[in-house]
Amino acid sequence: MEFIKNYYKSISAALLYGVASALGIQLLLQPAKIYTAGVMGASQLIVNLIEQFSHTNTQVYFWYALLNIPLVLLSWFKLGKKFTILSIIAIVSASVFILFVPLHPITNDPMLAAIFGGILTGIGIGVCFRAGFSTGGTDIIALIVQKSTGRTVGQVSFIVNAVIITIAGIVFGWELALYSIVSIYVCNMIVDKMYLQQQKITVVVYSHKIDEMSQELMKSLNRGITLDHSLTGAYSGEPIGSLTMVLTKYELFFARKIITRVDENAFINIQPTVAIMGKFNDN
Repeated sequence: MEFIKNYYKSISAALLYGVASALGIQLLLQPAKIYTAGVMGASQLIVNLIEQFSHTNTQVYFWYALLNIPLVLLSWFKLGKKFTILSIIAIVSASVFILFVPLHPITNDPMLAAIFGGILTGIGIGVCFRAGFSTGGTDIIALIVQKSTGRTVGQVSFIVNAVIITIAGIVFGWELALYSIVSIYVCNMIVDKMYLQQQKITVVVYSHKIDEMSQELMKSLNRGITLDHSLTGAYSGEPIGSLTMVLTKYELFFARKIITRVDENAFINIQPTVAIMGKFNDN
């Protein structure tokens, strides 16, 4: 009961993701052999390839859950338990709802299927991101790669989606691949509008451990940081430092985790950023 109470909004977001994904995949995209982004799209592609070459019917939910197992294990050790548990809930939710929603096309127009399939999947993903966790799959891969190599989330997602579209185009025809590009574009546009990369925030941290904190943050986040060691607390009269950085909301989850690990008494001020002039990586 305590878990459900603490994670009520997150569980609701995961359930909404499951419903939206199931409707988008089973009623629009999969019947038309049009693909969405990431591991879900890869699962669709595997189902269609197996059917094409071995005439065996498998299910999207099975491959989606299976492909996410090693990624969830990586996330558990690399990205933290809370983030991983919430992501598992989203993965299970999508798998279960896809299992129970019948594969039944509601339109024979591939463009309508691509657009509205992209809208539904984008809504589901955006809701999860707003709740502070991912839908598994390439999000986990991208975040781990970003922490390890500094490459951005967008670069990793682009590579995965490009592979899916290329294989689909070669095997099933480039017209369906082009419709898949429309689906993925619409999905990403909806996610951007709801949450992801284009929403910037300025984070100011006041702490006695800003040097240690900045080193830990720079190891995990590909962002610049400004330090000020010359501040004094008016109430305590003690010297204190501040740390300022601009992040995307997607990165805030990990920044907050690092900050509180270094100094659980740190004061964190999070402000919306209207615009940025200067160098900032949007990918």
